[in-house]
Amino acid sequence: MVYNVQLNNGNIIELKGAAFDVEAFTNTLNNQQIVFVNLGGAIVNKHLIQAILPVQTENPV
Repeated sequence: MVYNVQLNNGNIIELKGAAFDVEAFTNTLNNQQIVFVNLGGAIVNKHLIQAILPVQTENPV
């Protein structure tokens, strides 16, 4: 699966082949003691994340 992580500074991080655990990542974002997260090797301040959206890679039939 491919995801685009939209940041509030206008940048987009593309995660290819990502196994994304929504529940675990939500818990990480809600943890007040954690400020930075690793997104595909990029260390990002979690307050910069606006959205994480799946990217459709195949043409719909």
